[in-house]
Amino acid sequence: MNSMDLTGFGVVLGLGFSIALIRLFGGRRRKPIASPDQIQLQRQVFEQLQTLLVNYPTVAKAALAKPEMSAKNIVPLFTTLGNLIAGWGYEPIGQPWESVVFDPQLHQADVADIQPGELVYVRFVGYRDGAVILVPAKVSRTLPQI
Repeated sequence: MNSMDLTGFGVVLGLGFSIALIRLFGGRRRKPIASPDQIQLQRQVFEQLQTLLVNYPTVAKAALAKPEMSAKNIVPLFTTLGNLIAGWGYEPIGQPWESVVFDPQLHQADVADIQPGELVYVRFVGYRDGAVILVPAKVSRTLPQI
């Protein structure tokens, strides 16, 4: 896929998600929701968006690190998505490329021989809802070659 394809894809994807989220949640930042039905709805929406939520912080970091990549133009399109997750009270587990101590409760290693306490890098963020791990952060011994 060339840079023109990435830019067009990012615009379409970003606008589509923005419109869907505005329609679904009224376009305003929401406080964490407490009723069981609303929590269930949030979890269902999160599961539907999980792949995007896990990948978008890393894509954003890569795009900002390589300004010549036209894909960097898609980063602002995902602000609404980040605000939605923050409004729900979900917290990211790690930040892209952050060095952390491996904790199998919070992290998913890319190879089986990574041991608890070992220094690793966050490749893809995870998310938690208080003590509940929604998706673990994906970690590796090395950073990506960009």
